[in-house]
Amino acid sequence: MKNLQHSLNLILLLGAVFCPFSLAAEISIEDDFGNRLVLQQPAQRIISLAPNITEVLFHIGAGEQIVGADEYSNYPEQAKQILRVNNHAAANYELILSLQPDLVIAWQSGNGDKIINRIRQLGIPVFVIETRSLEDIPNLFTRFGALSGHAENAEQKAESFSRRLSLLREQNSAKSEVRTFYQIWDEPLITLNGAHMVSSVIELCGGRNIFADAIPLVPYVNIESIVAADPQVIIAGGSKEEKPHWFNSWRKWGQISAVRNQQVYLIGADLMQRHSVRILDGAELMCDYLQRAREK
Repeated sequence: MKNLQHSLNLILLLGAVFCPFSLAAEISIEDDFGNRLVLQQPAQRIISLAPNITEVLFHIGAGEQIVGADEYSNYPEQAKQILRVNNHAAANYELILSLQPDLVIAWQSGNGDKIINRIRQLGIPVFVIETRSLEDIPNLFTRFGALSGHAENAEQKAESFSRRLSLLREQNSAKSEVRTFYQIWDEPLITLNGAHMVSSVIELCGGRNIFADAIPLVPYVNIESIVAADPQVIIAGGSKEEKPHWFNSWRKWGQISAVRNQQVYLIGADLMQRHSVRILDGAELMCDYLQRAREK
């Protein structure tokens, strides 16, 4: 009996060595639209169809598993070397197929049904995200971690993000409200309404988006409506290194409190408009600028 048990143990051990996935549990996760994706093992060849997805995959340690990405995936630096397979309007389906991905991760708002449905028709597993709040981002980390085989690291990153977010919320919860205008373009004047995550960042810092109640997610506004709302701070999407040509045009609108008190600032669009870990870098800048406006 002892010899029989020894033989059985040896068989199980050899099976584990030569068939490492044979006893592994399958991965079963719902995307943001209730579609359940089942993988027999962590994905090793991943295509990212949006820059926020690429950033998160690198953040949790899965960057080397990305075999294709969209044309705007520019962070971290290594992401610039990944083969480009799509932009906001179209995808190269032949190239995607040739890369033999075992997982494509898509962003519903950025990619749309046309691209997502076509990739599904090709028989490639697709996981679709639509992150709507800052609190949803840690869950994005953990799901990507499970899908890519980096669950433990992803969990640590999620906890770190949550702690940092909680601290920012605590630091700004009792501060006075600041009327805020967030600008993404000049001609025409374009902003974002209260449903966009940028508005959540403004609220996190104790601000109020003056166009939070606008109906479109991306409203076109006019200077008269901005003058009437009289924002105390204006934040434009951009950086000092890549300052928009229209940034200095605010100087002629001195009747606006933000202009009169020199509270017009730039924050890199990548830090504010991508649903990834760097959005908290943008939030810290936002909170600092709103605090300066309070002190005027």
